[in-house]
Amino acid sequence: MSEMTGKSESIDWHSLPQGDELFRFSFEDGRVRGVSLRLESTWQAAIENHDYPPAVASLLGQAVAGAVLMVASLKFEGRLVMQFAGHGPISLLVVQVTSDRRFRCMAKWDDDRLAGTGEHLEDQLGRGQLVLTIEPKDGARYQSLVPIAGAGLENAIEGYFQQSEQLPTRLVLAADGKVTAGMLIQQMPETGGIVPTTGSAAVEFEHVGKLVDTLVGEQGRREMRQVSAPELLHRLFHQEALRIHDVAGVTFNCSCTREGVGQMLTGLGREELEATLDSDETPGMVEIRCDFCGSLYRFDRVDVEQLLSSDSVEPPESTRH
Repeated sequence: MSEMTGKSESIDWHSLPQGDELFRFSFEDGRVRGVSLRLESTWQAAIENHDYPPAVASLLGQAVAGAVLMVASLKFEGRLVMQFAGHGPISLLVVQVTSDRRFRCMAKWDDDRLAGTGEHLEDQLGRGQLVLTIEPKDGARYQSLVPIAGAGLENAIEGYFQQSEQLPTRLVLAADGKVTAGMLIQQMPETGGIVPTTGSAAVEFEHVGKLVDTLVGEQGRREMRQVSAPELLHRLFHQEALRIHDVAGVTFNCSCTREGVGQMLTGLGREELEATLDSDETPGMVEIRCDFCGSLYRFDRVDVEQLLSSDSVEPPESTRH
């Protein structure tokens, strides 16, 4: 799309996509930049085969929005993996996002421990850390560890940018079982890669940050879930010199395949596969469900024998539910 500049009123907001897109924007001369998104049908597709409790869906949705916003703000080609691991009722959150904005996600939790837990991040995840891994298409793999602290995922992700990128960052995330949304703003470095802590650039970042901070709290997060990303940008920054640089789609995509699952089963060996076939849980059948998309792969005795056969090239066609 063509770049739109000037006061917010000069932008034709009705011409902007209202669906599952990501918006990159900046203010004035680019000293403050931002990214905003709201995912509805894409987010629902990602969790439709899972029965996530509301607290898990909310936290996982926030992680998805945060990871996609991070990919949009980092310049690289490859994949980002965000993993929150702790010892709380929600023991694991994993989000994988490619540089072309395709994502998949998963969560693990304990229903009994989750009941009645608090809303703070440490109440839900317990003591743990955010593991952020950047896997560029070309170049070395990079990993950063950030302690889980603060009231929400925003604090942990902001901690990464402060620790690894040295960029002042404000982030707000909101999600439920239907919608996930987020907004991120950053103060950009000047010549020499230095981010000034005083002067007009710092003042501008604080001003924009205060506007974004109005989204913090139950009412603000509800607004993020209810209105489109363009409408939210208009409401927040209608008095600012806002520039929208581009709009990009976000999609849910899981890379699991029957062939890949078959290769994994082959690696388990005959003894373990035959024991599974003889078990009381699923007699005569090996069932594997993808943790990310929820797809169920079934292999009967004939399928397993063909997998284990030395002349089997690929898993046979069989029912996938």
